[in-house]
Amino acid sequence: MNILQICSKPPFPKKDGYALAVNHISDALINKGHKLKVMAISTPKHDAKDIPSQYLSNTDFEHIFIDTNVKILPAFQSLFSKSSYNTNRFYSNSFAKRLKELIKENSFDIVLLEGLYVCPYFEMISKNSNAKIVLRAHNIESDIWKGLAKQTNNLLKKCYLNLLQKKLSNYEKAIVLKMDGIICISELDENWMKKQSAKDISTIPFAIDTKNYEIVSTEKNTIFHIGSMDWRANIDGVNWFLNKVFPLINQQKKEVILHLAGRGMPDYFNDLSGENIMIDGEVENAKAFMKKYNLMIVPLWSGSGIRIKILEAMALGKTIISTTIGASGINYQNKKNILIADTAEQFANQIFWCFNNPLESQKIGENAKLNIQENYSSETIELNLSAFLNKIQSS
Repeated sequence: MNILQICSKPPFPKKDGYALAVNHISDALINKGHKLKVMAISTPKHDAKDIPSQYLSNTDFEHIFIDTNVKILPAFQSLFSKSSYNTNRFYSNSFAKRLKELIKENSFDIVLLEGLYVCPYFEMISKNSNAKIVLRAHNIESDIWKGLAKQTNNLLKKCYLNLLQKKLSNYEKAIVLKMDGIICISELDENWMKKQSAKDISTIPFAIDTKNYEIVSTEKNTIFHIGSMDWRANIDGVNWFLNKVFPLINQQKKEVILHLAGRGMPDYFNDLSGENIMIDGEVENAKAFMKKYNLMIVPLWSGSGIRIKILEAMALGKTIISTTIGASGINYQNKKNILIADTAEQFANQIFWCFNNPLESQKIGENAKLNIQENYSSETIELNLSAFLNKIQSS
């Protein structure tokens, strides 16, 4: 098939979940012999530098810059509009014009929309192409904003976030009805989608090639968190851990060291750096970073989709302590291949248990790797993806 993959940010560098997920699908399509064209939005936060030459060749990659920064006047005006400011920021006439040229010049069988923020181009694509249009839902975006609104104590901010969430939810529910097919990354998201639409929907999770993830010995008494720190949900989660959990740990085990890594680390986190807290910031190789340290924490309180960093850490045999929300969408068994904690006391107690029972903790990490091998193999997922797209294209 001839496929156009449209992305709301460039697929490189592969340092966040979105980029990893986009690359995963690109690789899967190419491996199955499909012809692929990738068109991406580059933004102030995500430029399109350092795209590997092989990827450029395999995907005929293009990008157009859109200034997606929040602007005060449009944000204020959106208060009096029914449309979603969250998605409107990703629309530009120049990007729409180039997309229209592409679909006129090529006979695409499938147009794959990578996430909700490129859905504003749906109408133009539908009017100018006979291709089937498939949404790949990386998460339920309105759920993320609902969680952010719930977490804030600022009444004015809460009201504003609730308004954004309501408009985004209305848009999300309306746009999924128009798709020819929907791909979800988690079964929880698939269940939500099936309540909105009777169209063909399938869960095709992120694939992990475990041959590239060997288990290695780690530094004792270490905890780590890695994730994009320009994402509000991660900032709030880490702040919660620092304020509510880490003091409990320091009271009993002063030798424990916490490492914090991720792109876009807010400046004020650097002020926290000290004997027990190491601010690693953006790391060149996330896998190498995770290999070095002992326990992974995922103190996430909002979001949907799937935490790809959890899957990668599982593949490395890491013992992971996560909130229920953080682990949502992942095939797991609590206390067998992951540890779930939803209060500060539970988080601290799980960490103490791991340090006091190293062999049992290690077994949970080993089971986590086995979970990836059994449920997230590249070969199976590539076959399922091609089968689903062939079904949509022929329907």
